[in-house]
Amino acid sequence: MTTSPEPWSADGPKLNVDEPAARSGARLNQPWRAAVAGLELVVAIALTLFAFWAWQRGVITVHLPGPDGAREVVTRSLGSWLTGAVGAVTLAGLLLIDAIRQLVLAVKTRGSDAGT
Repeated sequence: MTTSPEPWSADGPKLNVDEPAARSGARLNQPWRAAVAGLELVVAIALTLFAFWAWQRGVITVHLPGPDGAREVVTRSLGSWLTGAVGAVTLAGLLLIDAIRQLVLAVKTRGSDAGT
């Protein structure tokens, strides 16, 4: 029994041999993604600075007179400011992760099929 070679390449059958096979989906590696990553990085830095400012506003130290002239120090925490600081840092972290993803997609080259 003899086997004949397949009439198409490993990519599968093509309707027209002269045309390259159409890719499904949009191109992910686009240069404008670098600008998006830069904008996300700026917003993440601003959110981090806001978080430090809000955390300092959320902790209040009160000095009270104690017995025998000693001073009592009481620290109060304001939950709204501390919650805002934690939320800002969380959002900044997510933006930083997405900025890294955008940068990778902006500079990523095509795979091994670039020469074909």
